[in-house]
Amino acid sequence: RKVSSAARPAERSDGETTPDGVAFKYRTGIPTLRSSAHRVKYSLEHRRHDPKPKNRRGDGTNTTFLPAELCRKHTVGYSESEYDFHSAVADMLRWCDPAIVGDFRTLSDGAGVDSETLDNFVVPVASLTRRCQGGVLEEAQEYLSEVVSSDDAFLGLFDRFVREAVLPDLKRRLQRATGDGSEATFHYQRPPTIRIQPGPARAYVRAHSDDEYGHQNGELNYWLPLTGRAKTGVDLHCESRKGEGDHSPLGAERGTVVSFHGS
Repeated sequence: RKVSSAARPAERSDGETTPDGVAFKYRTGIPTLRSSAHRVKYSLEHRRHDPKPKNRRGDGTNTTFLPAELCRKHTVGYSESEYDFHSAVADMLRWCDPAIVGDFRTLSDGAGVDSETLDNFVVPVASLTRRCQGGVLEEAQEYLSEVVSSDDAFLGLFDRFVREAVLPDLKRRLQRATGDGSEATFHYQRPPTIRIQPGPARAYVRAHSDDEYGHQNGELNYWLPLTGRAKTGVDLHCESRKGEGDHSPLGAERGTVVSFHGS
């Protein structure tokens, strides 16, 4: 299971500030604006099927578990000049409606500081608040999803990164784990989900595994951060194995992508 947060709940000093004493700017709303329309709130009432296999072999659902070696946290480094996701996403957001998705804040000192880094992107509070609570979250998610899915330059970079950096590494790991060097076919989500996680914020994503939301157990998650952990404090916390309860931060930095078994 995993939990996405600006800080683990148990680490918080009080109800109004982050552990280092910074006042929460975002006191209401959901934790992150995503280019995806599925719900982040888990509810059995909205479940249409049970994707979990009946046992480790997946009998009855025709699914197969990944080798244990592939399910462990794994970090791949890449060249940010060769695969410049930061500039691609910053360019994408720069053309978005600031009233819906957000804008880059203007730094008061300004001298020698690039304000148009993703560390300085600010999401409107209303875009993290559901329609039923007076916000425009649903519209913002739909808007951002459309922007991502129609950005040919970003998608071209993403496809090249998957083919040249991610899949060769994954295939090598799969061959080591199984001893099978035969041809393999891989499927990946396209477009990827962009997550804009504001901070400092009170909200965090509850601990969960992705099979609770219909994902099948043959999937691997890849987390590619585009902001610095030291500045934003944003990270993804995962267990070493499902049900262990030993959540720890992935610790990914810019220039790396981390795979883990989120289902």
